[in-house]
Amino acid sequence: MKTIQKHSTAGEIRDSPSYLCQAPLADHPWGARKDGPLDWTTVAVVAVIMAATAVRSLMGFGNALVAMPLLALFLPKETVSPLVALTAMVTGSILLLQTWRQLCLRNTGRLLAGAALGTPIGLCLLTYLPEGVVLFTLAVIIFSFSLYSLTKPRLVRIRSDWGAWVAGFIAGILGGAYNTNGPPIAIYGTLRGWEPERFRAILQGFFWPAGVMVLIGHASAGLWTREVFRYAGWSLPGLLLTMLLCRPLARCIPPGRFDQFVHTLLMATAVLLGAKALL
Repeated sequence: MKTIQKHSTAGEIRDSPSYLCQAPLADHPWGARKDGPLDWTTVAVVAVIMAATAVRSLMGFGNALVAMPLLALFLPKETVSPLVALTAMVTGSILLLQTWRQLCLRNTGRLLAGAALGTPIGLCLLTYLPEGVVLFTLAVIIFSFSLYSLTKPRLVRIRSDWGAWVAGFIAGILGGAYNTNGPPIAIYGTLRGWEPERFRAILQGFFWPAGVMVLIGHASAGLWTREVFRYAGWSLPGLLLTMLLCRPLARCIPPGRFDQFVHTLLMATAVLLGAKALL
């Protein structure tokens, strides 16, 4: 008996169940193709940016806390950093336009002035002190403060504006050394007892100039690639939709509950900083 060999065409092979189970995702008929307009990586990027935007819209900070570690799972860091900075600038600009009436220029100015004084010191620390030791110490301080704030909510309130210089100075040191300028400003806001809208407004007023400097730095370093703008372009509709949905939710958060959310987010930041210091 002769064995009849059937020569399958390329199309038949691609449609076979065994091929579909073994082929890489990019080769699936319904899968992602790197040369196509939309792939599964882009879908994941959009989802992460939407989640980060929701956190920033509700709390006023924390988008990098969500976006940076998740995007780094499937994108190179040279793409992650400018992408997060660009989408954060869009989010921050819209939030600033929404809350500018609550913006206190005196407080914001003092925070920025303090940060300007602290940033050069941070750059020096980056050169002379071990990063792991400083980040781990910072993580312990932030986690301890936030844990205490959650268990003992009656904290001493800062009534005068002198604390803005101190908070901005510390933020400048940490921002210049390790790009971690958010926690000191958030802690200062809770100690001042700012209302949620004012809290978000002042944080945007502080972060916006810093974000502009980051964008300029990325541009000068040649990090604005076609890939970055493609991911940002696909993320923009989801980002705007998320902000539209979160706007009424943000207004419904009572001040006491808002402080709890802030400290929970700070504790998550501390855990990530500690992990970065130990790994």
